[in-house]
Amino acid sequence: MVSLHADDWAPNLTVAATWESNVTNANVSSDQIDSIRLNGNLVAAQRYALTRDDALQVALRLGGEWWPRYNGLSSGLLGARGGWRHQFGADPLAPVVMIEGFADAVAAKDTGRRGAGAGAAVSVRKRLNDLTRATFSHEVGWFDARYGVYDRGASETSLELERDLSPLMRVTLTGRFRDGDVVSYAEGTRPDLIALAPQRIETDIFGRTLTAHRIDARTWGARAAFVRALDDDSAIVLAYEWRGTRRQALSFSNSLVSISLVHQF
Repeated sequence: MVSLHADDWAPNLTVAATWESNVTNANVSSDQIDSIRLNGNLVAAQRYALTRDDALQVALRLGGEWWPRYNGLSSGLLGARGGWRHQFGADPLAPVVMIEGFADAVAAKDTGRRGAGAGAAVSVRKRLNDLTRATFSHEVGWFDARYGVYDRGASETSLELERDLSPLMRVTLTGRFRDGDVVSYAEGTRPDLIALAPQRIETDIFGRTLTAHRIDARTWGARAAFVRALDDDSAIVLAYEWRGTRRQALSFSNSLVSISLVHQF
């Protein structure tokens, strides 16, 4: 199976096209807007061995996303990540722990969305047998935007199961829970959302005037992905993800369908 992680500073490129059913995170059908976004991420990483079981890993990331229908949502990102990796012994089935910190700078076409973010993550990865792996992770992160409505603070916990179907194919199942800020858009005055939103702003980024509300909410998600290696250095990924978000009067779901190409240089 092709590796999806860069090392020795060899760049790893991922390009993706994703359709979202509810980009506006709206709970009223007339405010729900679907759209396609295009993403690109270039990551270069290096691992420095400290002992047989311990290593330091650093990575640089350059990314961007473009929304053909709503260009005001387009943005670019420059980030760095570093962490400590420990494997509990030489046994191939031994668990691996990773503790990381990261920082990102974001440039956006919409001035209010520009800013900087930081966070930390811990993950435990365990090979269950020759074909199956499980990863449990928890991440906390913050983003300080130029406009307060686009600030974000959240934590996310996930459990991922990977199963190799053949030397060229893999399926991945992931469950997630996120606790933190979301931005929900609605037309007109919505007292039910105003009561939940410490920050609000009117925007025409979707071609009509909507109010953006920053709301602290809870999100459950599930994702299924199929990976097919094209050669030793490239793979294609097909994925479907569902997200459901709740907070008192706010309740909405979003479906995402994506196709990605990953290439290791």
